[in-house]
Amino acid sequence: MQTLYADARAGRWAHAWLGEIRWWVNARRGLIVPLALWLAVATISCFGVYLAQRDRPPAVGGDFDPAVVIVPVRGVPAHLHEMWQSFCTQSYRPIRIIFAVESAADPAYAALKALAGGPPVEIVVAGLATGRGQKIHNMLAALGRLQPSDAVITFADADIAPDADWLVRLTRELDPRRPDMASGYRWLVPTDERWSTAFICVMNSSIATARRDPRWAHAWGGSMALRRPTLDALTLNKFWDRAVLDDLTLSGAVRASGGRVRSPRDVLLRTPASYGWKDGIAFARRQYLFARLHAPHLWVLAAGATTFPLLGWAVALPLAVTGDKIAIGVIIAANVLDHVRARLRARVPRKLWGTELPFRVALLDRWATPAWLAIHACLIWSTLIGRSITWGGRTYWIDAQQRLERIDTHSRLRK
Repeated sequence: MQTLYADARAGRWAHAWLGEIRWWVNARRGLIVPLALWLAVATISCFGVYLAQRDRPPAVGGDFDPAVVIVPVRGVPAHLHEMWQSFCTQSYRPIRIIFAVESAADPAYAALKALAGGPPVEIVVAGLATGRGQKIHNMLAALGRLQPSDAVITFADADIAPDADWLVRLTRELDPRRPDMASGYRWLVPTDERWSTAFICVMNSSIATARRDPRWAHAWGGSMALRRPTLDALTLNKFWDRAVLDDLTLSGAVRASGGRVRSPRDVLLRTPASYGWKDGIAFARRQYLFARLHAPHLWVLAAGATTFPLLGWAVALPLAVTGDKIAIGVIIAANVLDHVRARLRARVPRKLWGTELPFRVALLDRWATPAWLAIHACLIWSTLIGRSITWGGRTYWIDAQQRLERIDTHSRLRK
């Protein structure tokens, strides 16, 4: 009897809540969409981080094809020693390194010539770029020094500090039967205690732990690998003519050839980071300007993922102040998902490197999601217009066909 009574009470309670929800939806039809999108973004983000923090399969050794790592450099990298030690300890063998600089007058030239105790090194002086981005110009100069035995070609940025199994994990994604490309992604590690650095790091981690899918994944220029037949078939000299950006354009070339871009979750590269507000804003805006020009669907996706939660807050908070139960429930649910996401994200560096998230980054991720989302969204929307990109001491002007129009040079090389 008591069970029947309890069931009846539960039924009446559920019926009352369903009635209240129906009334709320009918009364506020225009408000349900931003709240639903907010919960959807929070759920998808949480699921992506869950996938990112799972245990990685072991990096199995074996016989490897000879590989070359091409590293375009401008100025002496702030963490040159860490980068070099990472290359020296790679479990993938044999490898050789080609550093590509603009000029022998670049201080990086002498610093790179002094490297010793690791894999074979070649330094290529590319000269000044006039019809393409300087980074691409340097990379093409390095590609001109390939040897017939170079079976795997990898591109890397000069600010990374990869794990010893980086190349093994990256190259095992390459299917010899397909013209595919594999790419990792950066995991920014603060080297200072500035809030500006922490904000950039937490925004970057939201991208690093997003779900990867070969149907829409794009390469990141700091870690890209291709097999030699794939590279030879792409005719990059032609494809990169009057191009500024390397990775998104290379992704397009691979797809046009029938290949896929593989972005495995277990190839995250620690990248030392230190940003003032001015440098951090310039860095973020440059990434999203490139995305809008070369991969507009990624720009739209990023804009929506950062804006929808903010719209949800803007709708839910005024309603919650009036005691609206639905709005209060949505706020609680979204915040629970955010805390779960932050807890899962903290496991990523713990599992990969045995380190904890820096205090300020963890604090922002767990307790200040609206704050860093607002900054992130503002940075993305600030790139809605404009076709000039300042990068590496130059301003590149890009036309409506995403081709280089002109270059303005305005800074010296960093010592």
